[in-house]
Amino acid sequence: MIRSMTGYGRKEFEAGGIHITLEIRSVNNRYIDVQVKAPRSFASLEPRIKKAVQERCSRGRFDVFLTRNGERESGGRIFADDLMIGRYLDVLRQIKQQFGLAGEPDLAMVAGFPGMIGVTEEKEDIEVMWLAVSDGLRDAITELDGMRAAEGKTLVRDMARRLGIIEGLMQAVNTLSPASVEQARKRMAETLSRLLAEQPDPVRLAQEIAILAERTDVTEEITRLGSHLEQFRALISNQMSEPVGRKLDFLLQEMGREANTIASKAMNAQIAHHIVDMKSELEKIREQVQNIE
Repeated sequence: MIRSMTGYGRKEFEAGGIHITLEIRSVNNRYIDVQVKAPRSFASLEPRIKKAVQERCSRGRFDVFLTRNGERESGGRIFADDLMIGRYLDVLRQIKQQFGLAGEPDLAMVAGFPGMIGVTEEKEDIEVMWLAVSDGLRDAITELDGMRAAEGKTLVRDMARRLGIIEGLMQAVNTLSPASVEQARKRMAETLSRLLAEQPDPVRLAQEIAILAERTDVTEEITRLGSHLEQFRALISNQMSEPVGRKLDFLLQEMGREANTIASKAMNAQIAHHIVDMKSELEKIREQVQNIE
């Protein structure tokens, strides 16, 4: 199934008395790129969030936003390092005694020393939080994926219509091609006859004309172009979940190459006009393919 790379999903849920809002947005990108914007308390979950998105999606840029409203920003526990505080106080008393200083260390002084007070993250809270976040993320990605699939159907309809136009132009070129080759053959014969001072050998002249005329024959290019069109149509009609954006882009490059070759070989104004229209449609399809996963 064709999916666009543009989508949006949102999920609100409760976890540990905290109200959490999770949003995910995606836009087109050549590869997969996941960015997470979340409060500091969710920092340890960021790698898991990125991995979860990468397991569900294969291409595009994804921005995941987490916001929270609740009792506290951090579920950590504040602690005092009793052993370290005791050592600092012993050192302060030694200094006081050694240098005959007055005064006693106060609370503000002790609390200002590094390592006196710290915060530990409660692992159980983090794991409980991840269970809620992972469920919310799954639902948000499902909503985003539905939007991507819906837009993908719109893209398929547009591309199928343009493929029909290209196929019509290809048939027109194919119809005009024999007459174009014959016209080229006659022009070459007239030119060679004028350039040769003596009466040319009819057999040799016919061989040279055939070689030159073959260079204006676009039958092979039309056949390959038709094959690429069939492959392209088959891919956009496929209901499998496999991403096809890169394959479609490759086929478009090949179709463009065949169209350019036809334009350079065909010595016919009508064919040239059809090729211009064909390349215009190919470019419009290319713009759509840039947003397909």
